[in-house]
Amino acid sequence: MTEGRKYDLYSQDFFADAYATFAQMREHDPVFCQPGLDGETPIWWVTRYDDAEAVLLDDERFVRDPRLALPPEQLAEYTASLPEAIAFVDSHMLNRDGDDHRRLRKLVSKAFTPRMIEQLRPRIQAIADELLDPVVAGGEMELVSTFAFPLPITVIAELLGVPPADRDQFREWSDAFVRPAVDAAELERFGGQMMAFVAYLHALFEERRREPGDDLISALVAVEDGGDTLSEQELSSMVALLIVAGHETTVSLIGNATLALLTHPEQRAAVEGDPSLLPRAVEELIRYDGPVERTLNRWAAVDVELRGQTIRRGESVIAILGSADRDPERFEEPDALDLASKRESRHLGFGRGSHFCLGAPLARLETEIALGTLLRRLPGLRLGISPDELRWRPVPLFRSLVELPVAWDV
Repeated sequence: MTEGRKYDLYSQDFFADAYATFAQMREHDPVFCQPGLDGETPIWWVTRYDDAEAVLLDDERFVRDPRLALPPEQLAEYTASLPEAIAFVDSHMLNRDGDDHRRLRKLVSKAFTPRMIEQLRPRIQAIADELLDPVVAGGEMELVSTFAFPLPITVIAELLGVPPADRDQFREWSDAFVRPAVDAAELERFGGQMMAFVAYLHALFEERRREPGDDLISALVAVEDGGDTLSEQELSSMVALLIVAGHETTVSLIGNATLALLTHPEQRAAVEGDPSLLPRAVEELIRYDGPVERTLNRWAAVDVELRGQTIRRGESVIAILGSADRDPERFEEPDALDLASKRESRHLGFGRGSHFCLGAPLARLETEIALGTLLRRLPGLRLGISPDELRWRPVPLFRSLVELPVAWDV
């Protein structure tokens, strides 16, 4: 454990001013060990761009699969702490490395190529307009629940072949996935929610086996690539991952990006005046206040030296992407939002390396359409409350607003 300073990484005060904390960590403790949310398990936090990128690119020494890093006794203890249902939603490609990861990723990657995603543009645009049609005349809305959430959940539900009527239930299950469960009561509640989710998925799979459709779940149920098929656990886990990752990132990104535009009027005016800036603007908005604040936990598979610190085999490592993307050693004026700039370095908002976000093209397109539609159809768009009144979801993985009230001229 690193001696001396300790950083608040979980409170509402932290979420309200996270980037100030990250600046302190980068300067004083760029590779730093302190307990996680449970107050006991030590985690190594990596905050500078070069170090975070090194962790993301090193699949040999920093692994997602604990079986490749934890000694038998520690692995048994870790496995025993997980709810029984977790195996049916945890056996996905983000939790696998090497050949196992590549095999699982290959089975779904064809559906998420930039070319395939671009074909969705007209439908995504139609959904965005359909969501705004009922509220335009009213002059105000709560943007997260009215627009930022239903847009991507509708898109991923249609891609997968999930009934749109179930989207609110998915929001509840998804929140359970990303909200940490620490004490016994929270773990029990999480286990119950996962059992219900798995039961729902299994019924849906059986329905698709009987009556296949032109959707991704039907394709995954029937997939056979070179004699390879998905096990029931892998199938459940893959669909769970696609549902959660397929909308959580974009919900957060649309909310954060809209907030950034409304609090930087000169930048918002530049995009309004030249909508062709939007694709480039989305990249800068991800860097400036991205939706994925931290990586999922990785384990050191061997002892590793990183910036003078020794990370022992089996210890947990998390790269803070939100900090790396504000690193002044990598980005000029990193705390400034400049939507017209062509920054020399790429942001890490969607990760890097083998676990780079498969859905990045979809999230980019959804956000580009969402922002363009908001600015085009809601003249004079502005915050409906003071920025000081905004609250952030207590979800360490994502940087995500609870609500974003907005108003416009009618």
